[in-house]
Amino acid sequence: MSFIALPPDPASPDGSTVEGDGWYPAIDRNKMRDALRISTIVTDTRLVAAIMGGQLTIERELVNWRAAREDEGAAAMTEVEPTRTVGGEHRLSVLYTRAVRFAAAAELAELHRDLTATEDGQARADTEATTAQEYHRLATNAVRDILGTGRVAVELI
Repeated sequence: MSFIALPPDPASPDGSTVEGDGWYPAIDRNKMRDALRISTIVTDTRLVAAIMGGQLTIERELVNWRAAREDEGAAAMTEVEPTRTVGGEHRLSVLYTRAVRFAAAAELAELHRDLTATEDGQARADTEATTAQEYHRLATNAVRDILGTGRVAVELI
């Protein structure tokens, strides 16, 4: 008797995305899981909610930038600097996807805490808080790259 090991089912349906309003690119749920190593402990429903929250957050930060690009005639993000690519993909779309993924991952990290944490559980929660902060920082960096602004803000006291 032999057994055949089948690969596990994807945590989200194959090819599933979270669509935006059409101006920004859709976010592929399984590509996000793979890129950020989000396990199946995060249900597809929770992942979709976090991605939608990430889209709302990032699009709010880009509202003036988008309005300026639309005033220039761009009907979609891919029409802004269409020849600038990275890895064969539209550069701004890559940055937007990164920003949304990191904003969504920060939300998941912040909300995925055990309310009955033991001392070990609290240590894990502290690590998750650091991870959430890192995700927020990475999302901010991607937004600043889209806007063409610096990543460092310095204020003299």
